[in-house]
Amino acid sequence: MKKILVIKHDKIGDFVLTWPAFYLLKKAMPDAIIDVFVAKVITPFAEACPYIDNAIADSGDDAAIAEYIAKQHYDAVIVAHSEMRMYKILKNIDIPYKLAPKHNWYQYLYKHRASTDYKKGEGCWRGSCMLIEYFLSHHGYPIPSLPKQYWDMSEYKPKWQQYYGQQADEKLIFIHPGTGGSSGSVAEVDLAKMISHINRLTKSDCHFVLTYNGDELVLAQNIQALLADQPIRVSLAKPLDSLRDFAESLVAADMFIAGSTGPLHIAGLHNVPTVGFYAGRRSAPHIRWQTLTESSKRLTFTPPIGKKTGRNMSLIDFDQVSQEIADFLNKSS
Repeated sequence: MKKILVIKHDKIGDFVLTWPAFYLLKKAMPDAIIDVFVAKVITPFAEACPYIDNAIADSGDDAAIAEYIAKQHYDAVIVAHSEMRMYKILKNIDIPYKLAPKHNWYQYLYKHRASTDYKKGEGCWRGSCMLIEYFLSHHGYPIPSLPKQYWDMSEYKPKWQQYYGQQADEKLIFIHPGTGGSSGSVAEVDLAKMISHINRLTKSDCHFVLTYNGDELVLAQNIQALLADQPIRVSLAKPLDSLRDFAESLVAADMFIAGSTGPLHIAGLHNVPTVGFYAGRRSAPHIRWQTLTESSKRLTFTPPIGKKTGRNMSLIDFDQVSQEIADFLNKSS
């Protein structure tokens, strides 16, 4: 096996949670070329992944995509994000080994299939790992152990601390007011209240950085306005030119707080302490969509489970949230 294509054209958070699988593949097969097919918006970020050699952007032109893939002469394709469209693109391409997960009826159109049903209590990132583990075992490669951190950008940390205006030994606490599709939104007033309490309860000086994307700028500005009359260091994150730069810059954070959203998962790549707000459901999204940060550095909060309560983030006790966050920060000082 000299050249392998992985299909993962999905959202940012889902792509991030595939990094452990990419790590396993590259660690086990360091001499193989690992390419990945991704959504166009993710391409620059995918190119930054140390376990990927080349990123192929989804142009939307299926015929052109199929022609390009055929010319690369891949030895194997691993369909980590399986849908009928991808089968149609790949079906007439001569790739010796094609592997897909065991879900959806069209799994039976692939010769090789692997279970991605991870155990209860595991994060969904395990599913992609199971696919890669099947591939490696099928070809006689040992399964590597996973690292504690997937993206080591520590040499750039001082640069990004300076970029975000860190002063002396203050802690940079990043807060993203937006949310992903699996969670409800935390109200600006609750986030402002939480920031105020954390600032009061934490022994270290704190600088709160509000990150945002697009329309989320209004949310960040509202939070800043709610705190304007308090002696708290709150600033809006300075815009960066690319997703790749933003992702790298999160190495500066001493903590990242958000709903279940792409930026929260990116912070997890740096093993930054994460605080996530998740919907209260029996499917336990706070476990399923856990970040890649070590378990001892993850805090999660949910409203009561139920159809009427599960997405109502105002039912979370933000006084308790603030205390737990402050306790964590004080212990790590």
